[in-house]
Amino acid sequence: MDNVAITGMGVISSLGQNLEEFNRNISDGKVVAGPTPWNDQPGYENIWMSLIEAFKPEDWMEDRVVRNTATFTQYAIAAAVQAVEDAGIEELDPLRTAVVIGTALGGVDVNAEDQHNLESDGPEAVDRKFMVKSLANMPSAHIALRWGLHGPQIVVATACASSHDAMGIAARMIQTGEMDVAITGGTDCAISPLLFLGARNYGMFNTQPDPYKTCRPFNVERFGVMLGEGAGMFVLERADLARKRGAAIHGMLRGYATLADGYHPSSPEPEGKWEQRVMELAVQNAELPGGVDGVDAVVAHGTGTPVGDIAELAALNRIYGNRSEPLPVMSPKGNFGHPHGPAGALGVLVGVHSMKQNALMATAGTHYKEDLMPEVGDLHVVINEPALTKIEAFQVNAFGFGGQNSSLVVTRG
Repeated sequence: MDNVAITGMGVISSLGQNLEEFNRNISDGKVVAGPTPWNDQPGYENIWMSLIEAFKPEDWMEDRVVRNTATFTQYAIAAAVQAVEDAGIEELDPLRTAVVIGTALGGVDVNAEDQHNLESDGPEAVDRKFMVKSLANMPSAHIALRWGLHGPQIVVATACASSHDAMGIAARMIQTGEMDVAITGGTDCAISPLLFLGARNYGMFNTQPDPYKTCRPFNVERFGVMLGEGAGMFVLERADLARKRGAAIHGMLRGYATLADGYHPSSPEPEGKWEQRVMELAVQNAELPGGVDGVDAVVAHGTGTPVGDIAELAALNRIYGNRSEPLPVMSPKGNFGHPHGPAGALGVLVGVHSMKQNALMATAGTHYKEDLMPEVGDLHVVINEPALTKIEAFQVNAFGFGGQNSSLVVTRG
């Protein structure tokens, strides 16, 4: 792809509720890890989440929208408002603007709340707005409503690859000329007992007393996933039109690929064979000079799980491990947890910031090289502080339950 520009970005995250705060905190290596809403119950101590504090939806939308939306939709609207403002488009063409949003969880918090209301107080206690709050397409619907858009309005649900696939689909619409602009990205809210207890009972994380060790990507001592939440949103635009109106271009979305493991509902194929293939296909789609040698840094999926990190590192080493200068690699999930659907979108934000700073941000949770997994091999996993390096092109991975594998390549504008 050669005509898809990133002209707008927005974020709601535990690291910050605007780009300036998010970028500052990721540069500083800040880790947000705190008690879960169930921390006061016996047996649930020493489990940590990365939650958004003091989010005020009324700062971003009308009261009637707040009353009729679930939190994951509110996150998406707030981040989209930022992205559209950042893009500086005075008026979105209602027929030439797509809305493509990814979510893994949808209204899981609403589902849990209304099921509890039903069982506790009977049928009349169920919110009559249950469907219009909980349906997965509500973020895209409300974004289209806000700007009066009539182009494609799509929701993508591919687990933790959802935002990547949403962005890839949106980019292809622009590249083929079907659309001129797309508002795209991902959103999820993790404050649900169904999600928390299901993940706990499945063994996705372990109790341990130090919240700052909760998520440690690529560390020999990994405790599993730290649940997170938030939204990352982008305005993608035909590059020729963006340049014509003098827009600031944050980067170019050059490559996208998606495919399936076809191996297991939750575990990756152990050797990372299909993760490797999707990365290679994304680079091929980007048509970088030098192919994979044109990638200067990778923002990995890197969840800090025992098997997931091994598979991804194996794939990365087969592609990038034979370089004279080791390829810089990082994962931001030690900073803000695993936000599920928007994981890839937040990774792209980290990558764009790194590209602008000429320094790949550091992986939180590890301070000494000897604590990195031996499977890191010939890669340079960045720890402690950002690694100064010229980044002309970077790759971002997003892998999810069900064997969802997706990868994006972004270059300078």
